[in-house]
This record gives sequence, structure tokens and C-alpha cells, in this order.
Amino acid sequence: MKYKYNCIDEKEILDIYKSDPNFKSWYKIVRKILHSNEFQKRRLFKHHEFESVWHHSIIVSFESYKYALKRGFNAENCAIAGLLHDFYTRVWQDGIEMSILDDKYRDRFINVRKTKLVEKHAFTHPVEALDNARIYFKKYLNKDIENAIVTHMFPLSLLNKVKLPNNTTSFVITYIDKKVSMNVIKSIKRILKYTGLVHEKELN
Repeated sequence: MKYKYNCIDEKEILDIYKSDPNFKSWYKIVRKILHSNEFQKRRLFKHHEFESVWHHSIIVSFESYKYALKRGFNAENCAIAGLLHDFYTRVWQDGIEMSILDDKYRDRFINVRKTKLVEKHAFTHPVEALDNARIYFKKYLNKDIENAIVTHMFPLSLLNKVKLPNNTTSFVITYIDKKVSMNVIKSIKRILKYTGLVHEKELN
């Protein structure tokens, strides 16, 4: 696969997964999303520590897909929802990589303002991810996938308009996302950073 953007990750996650027996069936489902120019921009988005949104989203998608296959859930839904659950636009960790993208991706750093708790990344990015997915990948969505995207931060989603995961796809994405995310946490105090509730500078 040819990439328009270089990746901030040390390793290409797709190359790691290619030897998995479930890779081909998963890739067939998500291939067009992965090849899209807009989704490839997430190769530049910082997410957890030195991991990109691209990297994180692929892991959640693939692991959710395999989890669903084993349990007889809708694996295709899980593959798509996992890939798009963090498909937000407004970057919450700035970096030099952002300089090659439009200002809309980093406007929170350009137009700095004090935000309320419910306006923090942890609460807003699932809603933004769903809005963005509807713009670029509407034909891949259904009610279960949309609910999975917008509620994957449960229980924080209780403060949003759509509050609860209401189907197996949603529960799988919520569980796998947290499981994957916990793997990168180096200390308990970093949880606030990883959830987007505080900025890196506030922890130093």
C-alpha cells in the first residue's frame, strides 16, 4: 500500500498484522477506508504517547474484528466502527507534522480558549468522529456502528446527548479501545492526559 503521508509511528502496524490468518478478511472490509486520503492523514495525528491515530485505530479495528468473530458478533460492524471511532478532526496533541495540514485540524492550538469540562477532547471527540465519518464514509455506517463510535468513551458518554452503548458492536469497541489504550499508560497520573482531560503541559 502506498501512503501519501509519512507515519509518526516507528513501525507500520499493517505490516505487523499481515501474517495473521484473519488479516485478509478484515482488510477486504476496511481497505477503501484505509486507502482514502482523509483517513491517511491520521498517520500524522498524535494519539497516545508516540502512537498515531492511524496506528491506534487499526489496532482497535482488527482486535475488535477478531473478538467479534470468536463470539459470533457482527465482525464487519466491529471492523468499521473500530477504524472510525477516533476519526475526529480537531487534533488534541499538536506537533510539527500538523504544519503540512489545513488549519482546521489544529484550530484548538491556533485559537486557544479556556474550555469547560464537557468541551474537553475526552467528551467531544466521539461526536466529532461520528460527524466526520458521516461526511467521508456514510455508506459504511449503520445505527449500530454510529452508536459504537459516539459512545466508545463510556462512562464519559453519560454527559453527552447519546449516552449508552446499546448493541454488541458498541460494547466490543468500548471494551477493546480501553484494553488497547491501557497498554500505553506508563503511570496512573497519565490517564488524565490519555483521555484528553488535561494537556501535557498541565502535568509538568
